[in-house]
Amino acid sequence: MSPPEGLLLVDKPEGPTSHDVVALVKRRLAASKVGHAGTLDPMASGLLPLALGRATRLIRFLPAAPKVYAGSIRLGLATTTDDVTGEALSRHDGPAPPLAEVIAAAARFSGRLLQHPPAFSARRVSGQRMYRLARRGEAAVGPPVEVEVYRFDLAATGDPWSFAFTVAVSSGTYVRSLARDLGAALGCGGTLETLRRTAIGPFRVEDAVAIAGDAALDPARIVPLEGMPLGLPDAALDDAAASRFASGVAIPWDQGEGLLRVTAPGRLVGVGEVRNGLLAPRVVVC
Repeated sequence: MSPPEGLLLVDKPEGPTSHDVVALVKRRLAASKVGHAGTLDPMASGLLPLALGRATRLIRFLPAAPKVYAGSIRLGLATTTDDVTGEALSRHDGPAPPLAEVIAAAARFSGRLLQHPPAFSARRVSGQRMYRLARRGEAAVGPPVEVEVYRFDLAATGDPWSFAFTVAVSSGTYVRSLARDLGAALGCGGTLETLRRTAIGPFRVEDAVAIAGDAALDPARIVPLEGMPLGLPDAALDDAAASRFASGVAIPWDQGEGLLRVTAPGRLVGVGEVRNGLLAPRVVVC
């Protein structure tokens, strides 16, 4: 039997890394190659799209935004990691800010903004990962990156220092940084308490498979190559043109510019790019 190929939506539990989930799925499905789209920290749970086999070549073309998360932020505490797994840097000894003040502060973090990544992140500074510098005790501040927050809704909980939230953000946004910066704006410190990713673009955690325990993964839950939503316009070729495209030959094409999802009857051929009237292969999967 051929190894499975396509897209598998997984509901990652708290605890394992995204790499751990990849290794587990690879083992359970006897897949030759597995990659993930959109890393989740070990403390986070929720939607983790996985690409299997030749689908790994298409990860960069999967819809990457908006990313939607739900969770909670703990005010009055700042940590080394900007979440509750880190060491405490400061604790606020004054009163908790009222809900109206917290919501007003959160509103200032909507729209396009510049965001500094957490000290413990995979961003690079001077060619080195920031988390490696942080583990060595070397202070590093990553350059700010422009991100977009489409929605940032907060609600009170039974704990005056803990606030539930739902946030929709662009790719590359750190929710940990939002928690940290919200706490700084309120003057009391803040850190991420819990986090669950519920959606990425058209993908929903309700459609994902759970991997907790030793239950076998059902190959029927894998979206085949031809059904993968790449978020690109289609370019339908006949079999002869598709064969040339798959061999690396650019095809005459007079319909616009940019990236296209290239298909032939009954199958996905790959992704091409139109330039100067030619559709050239970028990725070929058959």
